[in-house]
Formats: sequence, C-alpha cells, structure tokens
Amino acid sequence: MIPNQHKKISILGSGWLGKPLSDELEQLGYVVNCSTASDENYQRLKKLGKNIFQIKVRSGKVEGMVEKFLEADILIVNITPNRDELDQEQFASLRPLIEQSDIQKVLLISSTSVYPNINRRVSEDEKSENKTHYLYRSEQFLKESQYFETTVVRMAGLIGGERHPGRFFAKKGHIKNASTPINLIHRIDCIKIISELIEQDVWGDVFNACSDEHPLKKDFYPLAAKSIGLAPPTVEAEKGDFKIIDNQKLKERLNITLEYPDVMLLLKDGAWI
Repeated sequence: MIPNQHKKISILGSGWLGKPLSDELEQLGYVVNCSTASDENYQRLKKLGKNIFQIKVRSGKVEGMVEKFLEADILIVNITPNRDELDQEQFASLRPLIEQSDIQKVLLISSTSVYPNINRRVSEDEKSENKTHYLYRSEQFLKESQYFETTVVRMAGLIGGERHPGRFFAKKGHIKNASTPINLIHRIDCIKIISELIEQDVWGDVFNACSDEHPLKKDFYPLAAKSIGLAPPTVEAEKGDFKIIDNQKLKERLNITLEYPDVMLLLKDGAWI
C-alpha cells in the first residue's frame, strides 16, 4: 500500500463537509486538492492555504483547470446536483475526464433519498432504491466505468456546526406527519466514515451512513428549536410514510462506532458541535 504522504486526494466540492474533510485528510498525511464553484469560497480557502481550484460541473461541460485538479489517486465527489439538470446525467461531462486522468478510485457522496418511503427499515443490498431517482442514476453512471472503482456513501440528513436542526422548520413553523422517525448524521461522523473507507481501502461497494437512533419528528425538532432559543414548531402527530435507514453494513465492514449515535444527545446544554 502506498504511504499516505505519497497519495493525493482531490475533493470536488469543499464547502460545509468538504473543507473540514480536507483538514482531516491532511492530518492523516494525504496531499489534498480542494475545489469549489463559488468565488467567495475560492478566496476563503486560498487564504487558508488550501490547494484550491475553481471548478464548475454541468452535464454538458466542466469549467476550470480540471485536468490539473484530477492529478490525484482518489477523487471524492461531493457536489450537489444542478436543479435545472435533474433530468440529465449530472456527471456526463465529468466521467470522461476522470477516465483520462490518473484517478484510480472514486468516492461518491450520495443520499439516502434514493430510497422511497416504504414504512420499514431499508438496507443497501435489498435493491429497494427508486431506480429513476437522479442520484441513483448518477451512482450507476460512475459505477459503470471500467477505468476506476467507485464506492458510494449514502448520507442521511446532514447536521453539525451551523447546520442546526432547530432551524429546519423555522420558516414553516409546522411539522406534518410528526410521528414518523428521522434519519440524520452528524458531520463529524461523515468525516470519520469517509476517512475510514479511504484508510481501509474499501472500494466498489455501497454504504448507508446514518446515526443509530431514529427519534420521532415530534420529539426531536421542537426540542432542537428550544435548545437554540427558537419557538418550537407545531406538530401534526399523525404518522405518515417513512423509512428507517439501516447502518449495520457500514459499521460492521469498517469495525467502527459512531461519535454521535444518538442525535437527541446533541440537544443537551453545551453538547452541540
């Protein structure tokens, strides 16, 4: 295995998750390229001394110094889809560039939204995904390449730092189907999972990333709002369609425990991070 200091990782999308992920990977000894589409974030990361590239990915073209950015061993794809292109393949312009580069492994940050609400626990290997979902289509598009191996991490709802769940219903002020369970994961656990997948050299697979516990919306979100001094949203206590994201495959494969397995505990005084 190549020592970390001789491995280079490029992170496509270096914002809320990608920037602290780059910090962790650098601490582990990797050389890291970062990218952003934003002028403001480009300047911020440049001032922080990051090896930063400004790259914009659309289905028809990729703008920026992408060939230089892809001079790496591993690519982490961590960008949100363009909402005006959801009916098109998001990575149609990117995949050929990856295939022509030195990239050997791709880690795609996807979402548990690929699973429909089927009113039970869902796992990766039961093939219950919505096959027409744009993220699922993108997963398959990258996995089909013969030039690199792809591991997919389907993240549950992301929380941590400024992304506090107490604000999620601040505008609406009301929660429907509040007797349904939630699926969330803290940013620190996202970073831990991604780092472990790379460190343990786990490629060519699909994993769900979610906290262990799944409190009900009516119990979690009003408490979250109160914990930051906001008026709690009103709730409709009926139970709507739901899913519970199973994370056992990930924990067993990596032999890890989560830092924040119960997101309710983050709402205690002084616990938020």
